[in-house]
Amino acid sequence: MPQTNIWNIVRALSAFKSQRRRDANHEHALRELRRFPPHLLADCQRELELTVPERRACDGTR
Repeated sequence: MPQTNIWNIVRALSAFKSQRRRDANHEHALRELRRFPPHLLADCQRELELTVPERRACDGTR
């Protein structure tokens, strides 16, 4: 039983770290996109909106 609890904690921590990495990568990509002039991004605006993941309610951003 204690090994199962430890394994669950390790898996939860790993999932948390993976999510933080994905969020950081996403934020970095958005910063890079902001470097381009808006008129160049207008053609792909719809695709960008479709790829932005919905933020979780628990992180305070919506």
